[in-house]
Amino acid sequence: MHRIKTIGLFGFIAVGMLISTISLQTSMARKRSNVKSRNASGASTIVLKNGDMSLGADIPGFWHHQWVGKGKINVSRDTQVFKHGPAALKVSTADGPAKGQASQLIKGNPGQSFVLSGFAKSKGRVKVNVAVQSFSKETKPIKFQQVQYLQDTQNWTSFSQEVTLPKGTHRFGIVLLVEGQGHAWLDEVKLTGTTVKNIGGDPTNLPPPKKQDPTVAMQGYFPKYPQAWLKFHEQHLQLTRKRQINVAFLGDSITQDWKKHKSLWRQHYGKYGAANFGIGGDRTQQILWRIDQGLFDHMQPQVVVLNIGVNNLLGNPSEANRIAAGIEKIVATIRDKSPQTKILLLGIFPTGQQPNTPIRKKIQAINTRLAKLDNGKSIYFLDIGSEFLATDGSIKKKMMPDYLHLSRQGYQIWVNSMRRQFTEILN
Repeated sequence: MHRIKTIGLFGFIAVGMLISTISLQTSMARKRSNVKSRNASGASTIVLKNGDMSLGADIPGFWHHQWVGKGKINVSRDTQVFKHGPAALKVSTADGPAKGQASQLIKGNPGQSFVLSGFAKSKGRVKVNVAVQSFSKETKPIKFQQVQYLQDTQNWTSFSQEVTLPKGTHRFGIVLLVEGQGHAWLDEVKLTGTTVKNIGGDPTNLPPPKKQDPTVAMQGYFPKYPQAWLKFHEQHLQLTRKRQINVAFLGDSITQDWKKHKSLWRQHYGKYGAANFGIGGDRTQQILWRIDQGLFDHMQPQVVVLNIGVNNLLGNPSEANRIAAGIEKIVATIRDKSPQTKILLLGIFPTGQQPNTPIRKKIQAINTRLAKLDNGKSIYFLDIGSEFLATDGSIKKKMMPDYLHLSRQGYQIWVNSMRRQFTEILN
């Protein structure tokens, strides 16, 4: 997603928009009402692309268009302050008095009517406008229509306003404009209309941000097959609806690859009604997303075998304490969704051939912290990593051919090392 910064698509809005804002602030504050769309008989509620701010880590996806008229603004995805989780759009001028906005672009037609609704919040010495800015085909600003106005510090305020696009409209932006010194938030933004379409592209086809928080739920993504990850998730949901699942294995490709050794799986776990919910490449944030999106809505397994975290150490690695916090959050979320389920939490397996590397030290630090979750009743911790190592601490190639994924012999080691505790938990 490309970001339009200080000089960009909205750079020309300043004069016309601000004049309109001044005249609208008082009048619109008095006239605001919950008007139904003219097309209400055939309308359907369209949740904007990322209207709930669920995508993105640094800046919410599709809300990346920025304009700065004065000073400096910061646009971010706030995972601490929101109306409804997991986050809200935040525009801040806290570094000093400033004027600027963030927005999302949508296709539109002249005369088109819809209702724009959502929630806004403000803090500090600020004037805040939620508005619709229409543009011509040549990206010339046509009209700035205020939907909600906040001043200084105001708690979450709902808005719902009918908007009719003026003559010449080719596209329009949903705008969060802030002036002064402070912060403003926007969340749960929706359109009710019949022919409203986003122009930012399909969010499932967009790569996720490189910087992610291991504790914040994030949808998965395969670069060559953008839809495939979601298909895996949907298959898992269908499985939970089809049959009772007594044992659930949850994790990344190391868990998923049990499917390459079906006879071994059937021999040791088939009789327990076990199901494999591993997806390659998953990190803690993908597991959190899958749980948030229904993985435990139709199953209450007796045991979950959880093995996750190694991918958080690869690629764009996260700090050990954040990875551990992400795993802790997964455990807590499973317990919240399925209180009777017992969790067998496996320590992160070693990776990389040689011992005493930075990644091995991180794994050790994470596993040491995770071991404290073991309460002997509902959460059990088991570290079997040493079983894959030679006496000098190096990984045995016959166990992990690529020093990450397991061979059949590696999976047999997993079975043998886990058997006693797994059986005790079931019994």
